Amino acid sequence: MFIRYHLFYFAIAALCFVLAKIIHPIFYCALFVYLCFIYQRLSFFYVVMMLILCTLLWFWSSHMESLPTTIEGYVVKESEKYCYLKTDEGIVKLYHQFDNIEYGDFLKAKQEPLDIYDASNDYAFSERHYLYGQKIFHKSFLKQLLSHQKSETFYHWIKDHLSTHQDVRDYQLLFVLGERSENIAEDYQLMTDLSLVHLFALSGMHIHILFAMLKGLLGLLLPRKLSRILTYLLIGFYIFSIPMLVSLYRAFFILLLYDLLKKWFNKLDIFALLVIASLFYNPYMIYNISFVFSYFVYFIVLLTHRFRYSALWIYLSTIPIILSLNAQIPLIAVFVGDILNLFIEYFYSLCLLSVFFPILENVVMIYVYVFQNVLSFLQVINHFIVFSKPPLAWIVIFYFIYFQMISRKELQQKIQHQISMLIALMIVLQIFGQYKIYGEVTMIDVGQGDCTFIRLPMNQGNILIDTGGTYDYDLAMQTIIPYLKSIGVSHLDYVYISHSDFDHSGALSSLVEHFSIGQVIDDYEANRQIGCARIQMLQTNKVYTDTNDQSLIMYVTLPAMNILFMGDASIQIENDLHEQFKELEVDILKVSHHGSATATSSYFLDAIQPEVAMIGVGKDNMYNHPSSQVIERLKRKGITILRTDEDGMFHIRFYGKERYILR
Repeated sequence: MFIRYHLFYFAIAALCFVLAKIIHPIFYCALFVYLCFIYQRLSFFYVVMMLILCTLLWFWSSHMESLPTTIEGYVVKESEKYCYLKTDEGIVKLYHQFDNIEYGDFLKAKQEPLDIYDASNDYAFSERHYLYGQKIFHKSFLKQLLSHQKSETFYHWIKDHLSTHQDVRDYQLLFVLGERSENIAEDYQLMTDLSLVHLFALSGMHIHILFAMLKGLLGLLLPRKLSRILTYLLIGFYIFSIPMLVSLYRAFFILLLYDLLKKWFNKLDIFALLVIASLFYNPYMIYNISFVFSYFVYFIVLLTHRFRYSALWIYLSTIPIILSLNAQIPLIAVFVGDILNLFIEYFYSLCLLSVFFPILENVVMIYVYVFQNVLSFLQVINHFIVFSKPPLAWIVIFYFIYFQMISRKELQQKIQHQISMLIALMIVLQIFGQYKIYGEVTMIDVGQGDCTFIRLPMNQGNILIDTGGTYDYDLAMQTIIPYLKSIGVSHLDYVYISHSDFDHSGALSSLVEHFSIGQVIDDYEANRQIGCARIQMLQTNKVYTDTNDQSLIMYVTLPAMNILFMGDASIQIENDLHEQFKELEVDILKVSHHGSATATSSYFLDAIQPEVAMIGVGKDNMYNHPSSQVIERLKRKGITILRTDEDGMFHIRFYGKERYILR
């Protein structure tokens, strides 16, 4: 059979093609180089077959059909504010205001389409990628519920038999159904930070444990072959009765297919076959982090299972993935992951058995207590090294060296040289993230609010002016801190707060709690020199009672530009400032009050003559900011307008005295 031991080559070709089609055309070059390699190593026949495979992937790609006004289907995932509805047109993320919609229910409803958002900040969470990775191409709001039919499933039976004790129930949900409750959010975040969350997500390890438990139990009552068949049927029934989990499907199908096809294929062939099938099912699966992590780690397991310290090899392979997600490495993870494996195996087994044998709940409570204390201890002793999110070239070089190490290890050759290169590569990434030859002024998209980050060249200083604020989520933890870490910033030297309005300072408390900050400045000071930047506060000799008019007016002098930050000051402040500081040279104006008509007068613009106007404003905000009058005024004067509601995050980068706008 010509594909035996060669299916993996086909899987690589399929991956290169999908990456080129969805991520960037540069991967077509990688595909071309790879096909040349296949031609030399195998034959032209294999090249032709791979091209046919890529052609089939091109025509098989998922089509995004438009949704009719009325949709119907079954709920395949539920949440407090939305559900995933499987319809004839595909899966729809359907927002609703009902409390009784559950997994497995049949709904018929009138819907109103909603926009699927792309990330508005660099390296931020992309709703589009997240949904596409799950084969969800539509988002809607439920306008009218026409029909709602309840259904009882095995999923509901499991939920009904979970513990009444909250801590036990939370971990039963996590281990048995793969669901994370709000009560476990803090523990889950700690596991994520420590890079341990993959041990708790339903995965191959848990399927193998379940398989061994069921086969052993049934083997006491039935013949060996029959017990094995029944075990597969029971596990299949289980995983298809709960919301879809990519890692669970991967583990089950590899286990099943290898058992059925091991006479013709090895485990790597079966793995490659599943990769190809997954890409046909949904090419956007490459956006699904569960797919990437689960499949890649299993691939490394296949390559290194004979090695001594295989757990260390596996962890090393995940470093680029961890950095791409979190931009930092928890040092403790490399030491505790392998140690915790045995504990997690027993933890999972007890959680599963306690659903059927409630007498075990007390033992599970002990495990929960021990684990939570272990997490707290690990949090105390752990240390993070912030690098930055690695560029594609760095990732390619890392894996080139890594797989070279595996090859040399297989041949029993020394790998000290490769280890040195990997260490050097990590140091280069650290220096690359910390020390930039350029400076940058970045307005972070925080919705309806202001947040500007100033990064000085060669790590001379990191300055944040205002933090923004929202009541919907923790802006510091979900937006500001992830962005700072993604560019290699682990410390802010100064945080300036223009005034106490929530949309300028609401995220400050969380930022101070979760990030390293040198000094917070929210009172007047004449000036401060920070590296190549000088920050002056412009204060008139008048007293103002309005909170917005009490904003700290900051004049920032950089080698390539002078920036005036107006906070939320009104036209009155603008007039008073001009009277007192007539010779003020301004290249960039941070427009006051998000572009409100209460500021940015024509007289003031004529006086300072900025070249660029920055506006921090939320998309479709209730205040109708920025004012059409202000925008028209700026356009008439030929001022370049940068606004977060349209441009998302934007940067003004400077090299010496030259500056460039990056949107």
